[in-house]
Amino acid sequence: GMISLTGEPGSRGVRNGVSVADMTAGIYAAFGIMNALRVKDKTGKGQYIDVSMLEGQLGLLQGTVGAYLADGEVPQPMGTAYKALLPYQTFRTQTRDLALAVGSDRLWKKFCPLMGLDDMVDDPRFATNPVRNENRKELIDTLQDIFLTKPYEAWEELFTANGIPVGAINTIDQVVDHPQLQARGMLVDSEHPVAGNVKLVGPAMKLSETPGSVRTPAPLLGQHTDVVLQDILDMDAAEINALREAGAIGPKR
Repeated sequence: GMISLTGEPGSRGVRNGVSVADMTAGIYAAFGIMNALRVKDKTGKGQYIDVSMLEGQLGLLQGTVGAYLADGEVPQPMGTAYKALLPYQTFRTQTRDLALAVGSDRLWKKFCPLMGLDDMVDDPRFATNPVRNENRKELIDTLQDIFLTKPYEAWEELFTANGIPVGAINTIDQVVDHPQLQARGMLVDSEHPVAGNVKLVGPAMKLSETPGSVRTPAPLLGQHTDVVLQDILDMDAAEINALREAGAIGPKR
């Protein structure tokens, strides 16, 4: 269902730019492991954890699926727009695309004067989010025309100063060089036995007492096979060698 929601209106949907199904399943697996360990701390019993990519995606789609089950309306691609709120999407400017998030009627009342649209604040067609949804095309077309009158940088300065959520659509090189990533220490160095010094994305979670870190590089293929078999399965050298001679595991690293 995820691809059916992506792309521009009228399109057949496009793949997400990252392998979202794989990563979502991994996150749910890690969450399941943590839950199982907490239960084991209390009961002393372990348990089997069953995670699938399909069900991981369904977890992300729970709001969309719930809406469909409630009203029977099949959701369609909306580009960068968000059906529940507007204006809540990207717009073109004279320079870069702008991501805007006017997520409440309170923000709407602050937003309109900044756009030179004071008359829209109390206009019955746009005064509340439900009626803005009913007049979506007219509103978005009007805003797009205005956004094209200034560069992104001018809009960012104006909105940021007035508490309107806004951001640029950054390319990956701009993301890597972004001051926020530098300030948060999100890019770290790691010494790889083959590739040498490489930069990696650091831990996304910041724990105050046990902060995470990248202590070792990604392992080579089969690098830890013997360690896992010895420490987890209590196999001795002879048993491991028998598996290796049978072709069940790869050569020793």
